[in-house]
Amino acid sequence: MSAPSDRFDRMVGLIPWALAVAFGAVATHLLSVLALPALAPNSAYRRLAADLPLGEVRLLPRATPDHPGPTFSDPFAFLAVCRFDLTLGPLRLRANADGDHPLSVSVRLANGAIVWSGSDGQTPGGHFNILIVTRSQADAIDAAREDQDETATDGDELRLVAPRPKGFALFRLLALREGEAETVAAQRAGFECATEKPPQ
Repeated sequence: MSAPSDRFDRMVGLIPWALAVAFGAVATHLLSVLALPALAPNSAYRRLAADLPLGEVRLLPRATPDHPGPTFSDPFAFLAVCRFDLTLGPLRLRANADGDHPLSVSVRLANGAIVWSGSDGQTPGGHFNILIVTRSQADAIDAAREDQDETATDGDELRLVAPRPKGFALFRLLALREGEAETVAAQRAGFECATEKPPQ
């Protein structure tokens, strides 16, 4: 009687292990499926930005059935990219939402990792005024302002300290109705991306 009992005990003991393996497999599958929409466009945008001139806004072609663009791209989204290298100096980003077309800006490292992302609803009056700097540049700016008795930045300025000097910014503007391509294209043409003089 002891042999069947031992086999039964071993089988019972394997149940938690089998459940753990099954749960791990299901969790890994779900995570990969959920992460795919986020990782795929990051990789695509990274490739698009790789060959762009530094400090210049490049308007990307709108996704169409014949030219779908990056995976998971929205045919109603208008995109612009600006590549930066902070070893040349801080980068200033500016953009203005018109209140009718949702606008978002994300700052990413060269590998596509997102440093910051925000929408026009999170900014004063839908106005983006972003200064991207390294830690040493941020310290130099603060020191220069202290020397000049300037204790505050521009009221609407958002300063981002990037963990790495190279990356790109992505502007995303949505058209909510058919036939708005010209209006939205004109608005995105006003996006600014400029390298500023390094702080002394």
